[in-house]
Amino acid sequence: MACILGVFWSVVWPGLGHFAIHRKRRRLMNWLVIANLAATFLVFVIAGPVRDRNDLAAVISDRSDFMALAVSLMIMAITRFGTAADVAWRSRPTGKAFTTIVAAFASTTMVFVAVAPLTVAADYVWQTDRMLERVFASSDAITANPAPLSAATSGGTDDDTTVTTVAAVTSGPFAGQARVNILLIGGDAGPGRPSMRTDTMIVVSIDPGTGDTAIISIPRNMIMMPFAAGTPLADEFPDGFPFLANALYHYVDGNRELAGGGNDAGAQALKQSMAQLLGIPINYYVLVDMLGFVDIIDAIGGIDIYVTKRVTTPLNPEHGMEDVPEYIEPGQQHMDGTLALSYARSRYVDSDYGRMGRQRCVIAAIANSAQPMSVALGLGQLVSAFGDAVRTDIPRNKLGDFAKLIERFTANGGVEEARSLHLGPPNINNGSWDAQHVRNLVAGTLIPGLDPENSQPKSLLDGCTPPE
Repeated sequence: MACILGVFWSVVWPGLGHFAIHRKRRRLMNWLVIANLAATFLVFVIAGPVRDRNDLAAVISDRSDFMALAVSLMIMAITRFGTAADVAWRSRPTGKAFTTIVAAFASTTMVFVAVAPLTVAADYVWQTDRMLERVFASSDAITANPAPLSAATSGGTDDDTTVTTVAAVTSGPFAGQARVNILLIGGDAGPGRPSMRTDTMIVVSIDPGTGDTAIISIPRNMIMMPFAAGTPLADEFPDGFPFLANALYHYVDGNRELAGGGNDAGAQALKQSMAQLLGIPINYYVLVDMLGFVDIIDAIGGIDIYVTKRVTTPLNPEHGMEDVPEYIEPGQQHMDGTLALSYARSRYVDSDYGRMGRQRCVIAAIANSAQPMSVALGLGQLVSAFGDAVRTDIPRNKLGDFAKLIERFTANGGVEEARSLHLGPPNINNGSWDAQHVRNLVAGTLIPGLDPENSQPKSLLDGCTPPE
């Protein structure tokens, strides 16, 4: 039938359907054809060069290009719908009812098949842009740099040594930096807590040239966290923060003038303190709401964790999440977000240090589970969950550089090859620690092949995999 043929060619390319039914296009249809041509060209220019994750990150990092992509996809959908509707009306059959019904059904199906993917793609781009604007910073991050121990309150010895590492890369992303150091913060208000406590604090250090990775865990119960001399925080706490480390974020969030006055003052304070404690610059932070990460894990279809011993779960979670079993049994377990949160939170089975190990296992499991297929299948939910759960001072325009950094991290073996240092017993005493000893441990962890004394585990995945 002419109607079906015309609709088919209209959704393939607006304007061709009018030729197929031998009808002259009206002025509005001409404008739709021109708009489709311009939009298609723009999509080709923006998305055509995308070949891998790095290219995609480069597109996402440029908001003007990314929004132009969304608008162009929507125009392509509208022009196909408009021209197909015009062709269908002008060539509609006037004979039997059955013929009319068949033509209408076939035409509607073809329009839906052609237009729906473009509309969904435009919506995904729009949602992703909203998420990126909520999560990422609009300006460059401020690096927190350590001061020599002789010029700062250290909580321990008085020495003028800071951590030294390998030479900085000279070209490409992060040129001039020996390592990119990112502070991962797990914030958790939790049942009975009136404010956020940062029970998870992990520094991920990646060599941008080789992808070599080291991971340093800082316990929640570390006391007397230090600050570089001359900063408002050092003036406020000359002998170090007198409470547990996990309370620093909340304290500074209520006294933002101590760390720049911005909405993320608490996170910036943690960056400053971690830099002074570890003796390395802290370039960026990533803050994850531990309740929000439930949705992130669910969006990727759950995670697989090897549980080494029976774990008693904490109180059943609030906020409408399902109940969890009283125990998580040993062995390979597939966990949804709620169960993974309970596993990461639990410290009844051993201690805070055991919980830090479980949190490390959860992070490794997320990294292993976030494969392209699982991300694609849960993209809408993942975008929404990520936007609600994560905040960072990484600028959006750095996403392309970070994609290359992750590529090198993956090529170097990813989490399987990452070295790990736990700043707790038996390495240090969290209540009475020696500043130079802490920095020596960190220095040994950052240099490939030079492990710090008594540092366990050596790999991020130690304690997370079945025994051989």
